[in-house]
Amino acid sequence: MNILLTGATGFIGQHLLRALLTENHQVTVCCRHPEPLLRQFPELKVLTLDFENATDSNDWLPHLHQIDAVINAVGIIKEIRQASFDELHHLAPSALFKACEQMQIKKVVQISALGAELNAETEYFTSKAKADALLQSLDLDWFIFKPSLVFGPGAKSMGLLTALAALPLTPVMDDGQQAVQPVAINDLQQAVLVALQPQTHARQIINAVGPQPIRFITLLNLLANRLGRRLNPVHISSHWLAALSSLAVVMDEPVLNKQSITMLQRGNISSAEGFSRFLGYSPACLEQTLLAAPASQAERWHARLYFLRPLLNISIALVWLWTGIVSAFLYPAHDSYQMLERVGITGGLAPWTLYGASMADFVLGILVLSRWRLRLVAALQIGIMLAYMLVISFCLPEFWLHPFGPLLKNLPLLMAILVSLIIEEERP
Repeated sequence: MNILLTGATGFIGQHLLRALLTENHQVTVCCRHPEPLLRQFPELKVLTLDFENATDSNDWLPHLHQIDAVINAVGIIKEIRQASFDELHHLAPSALFKACEQMQIKKVVQISALGAELNAETEYFTSKAKADALLQSLDLDWFIFKPSLVFGPGAKSMGLLTALAALPLTPVMDDGQQAVQPVAINDLQQAVLVALQPQTHARQIINAVGPQPIRFITLLNLLANRLGRRLNPVHISSHWLAALSSLAVVMDEPVLNKQSITMLQRGNISSAEGFSRFLGYSPACLEQTLLAAPASQAERWHARLYFLRPLLNISIALVWLWTGIVSAFLYPAHDSYQMLERVGITGGLAPWTLYGASMADFVLGILVLSRWRLRLVAALQIGIMLAYMLVISFCLPEFWLHPFGPLLKNLPLLMAILVSLIIEEERP
C-alpha cells in the first residue's frame, strides 16, 4: 500500500515506519525534520508541509493522490512555540481526515490516547478527543487506537521514569498508588498492521493497553530493581508537585508539566480484552519484559545522567554569564587595563576590548542556555577559549603557575562543552 505517515520522527512514528517498511509498504512521511530518516531510508518520500499550519482540507488535497491509507501519529506532551495542542492534535488532523474523505481514501488510522475525552481535565486529552470525534463522523474506514503509557526502545516517558527511579531520592506523587497500564510499542505497531489488512473490520476504537494495571510506585520499584538500585521514594503532595512543575522549564524537561501531573493523578487504565481480541494474542506484560532483559550499561548511564544533562548546560552557561558580569562590573577596571597593556592593547582600544569581550561572554551564556545552533555556539566557545589561552600563554605565562589554575581549569571545561554538545544534539 501507499501510506502517508505523519509524526514519523516521534517515538511511536519511528517504530510504525520501520514496521511498515518491513511489510514492504510504500511510505510517504510528513514530519518537521525528515533528514535523519532519509539518511536511514533513502527510498522514503517526504511531504514538505508544516503540519501545524495545514488546518484546511485544501492544504492536504494535492498531497493525497495515489495514497491508499493515512496514519496520524503526531503528538506532543507540551505545547511548543510553533504550535498548540489544538493545532497539532485537533485542527491539522481534522483537516487531513476531511481531505481523505474528499479523495476517497478509505482507510485512516488515528493514534489517540487513553483518556482522550471531550470533558477531560487537560487540553492534551480534549484536543485528541476532538479529532477522534471528527474522524468518527466521516465516511471512512477508520481505526482509533488509544494507547496508555507506551514502553519500548526509545520511549521518552519510560526514559524519564527510569531516570527518576535512579535518583538517590525519587519524588513520588501522594501515595504513589495511581494506576497505569503500559503497552509495548511492538504490540501497538502490530495492531496498526492488523488495521491495514483488508479483511479487518473497520470503524473501531481500541484501547491499546497492557494485560493488567500497575501502580506507579510499583512501576518505579521495577525500574529501580532493573538498574540494580534500591528505590528511595519521597512522597510529595500533588498540589506541591504541580507548583514545582515550573522547574521543568529550568530542567528543559517537557514531560514534567502540570498537564502530565494531572493525567497521572487521574490514573490511566482500561480493560485489555478488546486489544487482545484485536491482536489475536495477549499483549506483552511490562514486568515480564523488564525481567527478561537486564539493563545495559548504556541504559544505566542514560538513567543516571538524565538530570545532569540540563545542569551541565546551565553550569556552562553560568561560567560565561558570570565571566561577562565580573569582567565588566565587578573586577577592578584598573587591573584589567594593566593586563591588556601587557598584551599590547592600550589607549582608547582598551575599554572597547574589555567591555566588548565582556559582552561577548555574556551573549555566549545566553546562547548556551537557549540551545541555539548547538554546533556553532560550541565552536565559538572553544575558539574563544583557545584564543584566550594562546594569548595568555605568550603574554601572561605566570597564569599557568597560578595556584588556582585559571588556565588549567579550561581543559575540563573544554571537555564539558564537547560532552554537552553530543548530549544536546541527541535530543529532539
